[in-house]
Amino acid sequence: MRDEGRDPVILDAGDLFFSTSEINETNRLSEQFRANAILKGYEKIGCDAINVGQYELSSGLEFLLESAQKYTIPFISANLRYADNNKLIFDPYLLIRRTGLTIGVIGLTNLVPNTIKTVVMDNYLESGQRVINQIRDLADIVVLLVNSELGSYSMLTQEFPDADLIYTSGSTMMTRPMMKQAEDAPYLYSSGREGRYLNVTNLNIVDKERPLINISYLQENMKYTKRKLDRLGDVDPEKTLDELYANQENVLNVISQGRASITRASATLDSAVNTLHFHNKAMDKTIKDDANMTAFVNQSLSACSGLIEK
Repeated sequence: MRDEGRDPVILDAGDLFFSTSEINETNRLSEQFRANAILKGYEKIGCDAINVGQYELSSGLEFLLESAQKYTIPFISANLRYADNNKLIFDPYLLIRRTGLTIGVIGLTNLVPNTIKTVVMDNYLESGQRVINQIRDLADIVVLLVNSELGSYSMLTQEFPDADLIYTSGSTMMTRPMMKQAEDAPYLYSSGREGRYLNVTNLNIVDKERPLINISYLQENMKYTKRKLDRLGDVDPEKTLDELYANQENVLNVISQGRASITRASATLDSAVNTLHFHNKAMDKTIKDDANMTAFVNQSLSACSGLIEK
């Protein structure tokens, strides 16, 4: 993207560090090496912020703090505090400026391991809303990075109505462009399991006072509805749908609803001022390799394997 002249905001919602939440003496060295290798790679890529989730704490607070000091990538968390003095461990939010926009990014989690006694976890819903209130007037776009279980996702958009975008970690669910989002609420996205996909959200902001329109959903919905109507017409392409199903009121209702849905979506697309287009980018062989990064990854994997105790 940067080769094309774009300057993306790159964020991680948490659960980044390790391949497992169970860190023991058998796998500690290899898992810590893995975490450092990931951070080195993220630094090369240019990551803008990492939310502290349960995996970041799996090897203890001391390792997390050492990692945060080694790299320039900001770690954020609005609801994790030191147990001994009740101070926030990391900055609760970050303001990122891009091409005339200020993007406020807030980090939250409700998945701190019980074994971590040096960390106190505030209620993440209360903490999130408090920080949103603090930065809402400072930011054009408010983004939440939330590390929580799948069961919480349905309420996040209700609990944080003043946010614009919510990116989650903590489950294997993956949001797809065709999925309908809650109305008059933040858009919520999850990238699935093990970093196999990258959530990509393209924003085109023309008027900061106008709402964001999710054009990817509208476009996908129009395609789906059109395919559905086309299949109904496959019975006899020489006839119109109204002729084909003249005596089938239920089918005619489906046809009418489909046409109306396409008309509404088309009108919304035509009138949209600020647009959001979302898609998932598969992290597969179709991505052109960067020679230096590939060599770094292969070297890191080899070194990591050698640290696993048999």
